[in-house]
Amino acid sequence: MYLQLVAYPKLERKYGALDCYQRGQRMLIPVYLAIPFLSLLTSRLEESIDANTHVSTLPSWMSHVLGEYTLWLLLVLLLLARSTGTVLAFTSINLLTVNLAPSKSELGFMNGTQQLAMTTTRIAGPIMAGVIWTWSIKHSFPYPFNSHMVWVLCAALTALSLRMSHKIPESVNTFAAGNNKRDTADDV
Repeated sequence: MYLQLVAYPKLERKYGALDCYQRGQRMLIPVYLAIPFLSLLTSRLEESIDANTHVSTLPSWMSHVLGEYTLWLLLVLLLLARSTGTVLAFTSINLLTVNLAPSKSELGFMNGTQQLAMTTTRIAGPIMAGVIWTWSIKHSFPYPFNSHMVWVLCAALTALSLRMSHKIPESVNTFAAGNNKRDTADDV
């Protein structure tokens, strides 16, 4: 909440919505690739403690506690980075959409269309991810086609989106409809 209400407006004024969007996307790519490795780290930690093969002078219960704290710390850091990247990217998309409106009278249509597109992807995304994840765990393929495939696909799509965003002109950072001579007080 703090990031979206306090920090984001300062970042957007300093760097612009397009740059904030790109920073958010850059932040999300490594997070998407790292998240599935936490489960691998957890299973390796449990195997190490169960087999008592860890090279440590610490008692096994202390190694287990330190391992759990490490996992929780990594999880919290990854979720914090994901939340930050998501706030930067999605808030910027909203502003960029508003900035692209040809006139003030068409802002409602632009926002409605944007919300429709976002809602559609929020419905279709988890469905497709579930299908892909189910397929990937039913087969014994190596990385990246194993259970990590959904996360790798999310990172790849985010990287594609980031690459495409570099073709957007910097002029999108200004509210074009506010400078439109067609808009009058009667049109709004």
